[in-house]
Amino acid sequence: MTIQVSTSSLFSIPRNAVVDLQSQIAKAETEVSTGQLADPAESLGSQLGLDETLQAQSANLGNIQSSNAIVQSSLSASQEALTQIASDAQTFENAIVTAQSSGDVSTLPAQAQSLLSSLTSSLNTTSGGAYVFGGTNSTVKPIADYSQGPQAATAAAFQTAFGMSQSSPQVNTISAASMQTFLTGAFANLFQGASWSTNWSQASSTRTSALISPANVVTTSVTANESAFQDLANAYTSIADLAIGNLGATTQQAVLSNALSEAGAAQQGITGLQTTLGISQSQITNSNSQMQTQASLIDNWVTKLGGVDSYQAASTLTNLTTQLETAYSLTDRISKLSLVNYLTA
Repeated sequence: MTIQVSTSSLFSIPRNAVVDLQSQIAKAETEVSTGQLADPAESLGSQLGLDETLQAQSANLGNIQSSNAIVQSSLSASQEALTQIASDAQTFENAIVTAQSSGDVSTLPAQAQSLLSSLTSSLNTTSGGAYVFGGTNSTVKPIADYSQGPQAATAAAFQTAFGMSQSSPQVNTISAASMQTFLTGAFANLFQGASWSTNWSQASSTRTSALISPANVVTTSVTANESAFQDLANAYTSIADLAIGNLGATTQQAVLSNALSEAGAAQQGITGLQTTLGISQSQITNSNSQMQTQASLIDNWVTKLGGVDSYQAASTLTNLTTQLETAYSLTDRISKLSLVNYLTA
C-alpha cells in the first residue's frame, strides 16, 4: 500500500512545533527573569494551595509593616508635640514661682497668652494629613483658637460670677475667697465635659488603635481631650485672661497658686501620655522585627516551592531557542519543496 504525504502536511509539522516551542520559550524566559515557576498550578500540583497560602501570609506581614511605618510616623509627631508642651509647661511653672516670690506679675499675662497659642498649635499637629490628637475624629482640627469661642465663654463666666468684665476697674475688689470659688467652680467647668467640647475641642475622646502584628493591637494616639491638656489650658487661661494684673495682692496669689497646681497636674499627666505612646512605639518596633523574621522564613519556603534553579532555567532556555531555530530552518526547507524541484533534481 502506498502512503501519500502532501507538502502541506509536511509543512504543518514544523509549524506546530514552532508554536509549541514559542510557548515553552515564553515560560522559560519568565522563569529565568523571575526565578519562579511560570506556571505554578501545572508544576506544583497538590502543593499549589500551600504555596498560595504562604504567599498570602507573606503579603499580609508586609502590609502590616507598611501600616506600622505610618503609625510610627504619627506616634513620633505626637511625642515631639508632647515634648514641646511639657517644656512650655515647665517654663510656665518657673515663671509662676518667680512671680509668687517677687509679687511682680506684669509679664505673666502675655507669656501665658503665648503659651496658650503654642498649646493650641501643638494639639493641632498633623501627620500624613491627619490630626494626631484628634482621636478617631482625625480629619477635623481638634482645638479652636482662643479667640474663636473659648474667650467668649471665659468672659461670660467671669461676668456671671462677679457682675463685671475683666476690664472693669472694680476687679481689684474681688476677694481671694471669691476668686478661689470661681476658679474651682464655674471657671474649672469651662475645661471639662460639655463646655470643653462646645468651646474648645472637636476631637474624639476615643484613642485610635492599630493592628501591629497578626495578633497584637496597641493604642496609637492620645487625644486633645486628655485631662492633662485641659488642666494646662486652664492654667494658661487663668493667667492670660482673668485680669491678674489688676487684682489685689492676695487675690493675685490665689490665681497664681491655682495656675501652678493646674500646670503641675498637667505635667504629671503629660508624662503618663508620653509613657503610653512610648510603650506602643516599642511594641511596634519589636513586632516589626518579629514579622521580618517570619516573612523571611515564609519567603524561603515559597522560594523552595515555586523557585527554579537559575542555571537549569537558563540551560533550558538555550536548548529551546536552539530547537526553535532548527524548526524555523526545517520550515523554510519544506516550504521550498515542489514537484518542479523534484523533477529537476
